Amino acid sequence: MGTIFNISKSEWFVIILCCTIVLALELMNTAIENLCDMITKEFHPTIKIVKDVSAGAVLVSAIGSAIAGAVIFIPLIVHQIKILL
Repeated sequence: MGTIFNISKSEWFVIILCCTIVLALELMNTAIENLCDMITKEFHPTIKIVKDVSAGAVLVSAIGSAIAGAVIFIPLIVHQIKILL
């Protein structure tokens, strides 16, 4: 979509940064979950909290990235629709 709408360099930077942050946090979440599973396969309330918090970090970054994408792309989409009408 960035290419289609010819977004600016700063907008590309925001999009790339958001994607990188989400992917990096997903990798960290996977590492934390695997480490917790290595420690014990049995249910432990503290390990549940650790896993939930690390998954929450991924969710928060994904929501923030979606908002950033919406701020960048919705005005461009609305403008394109106005041109077509």
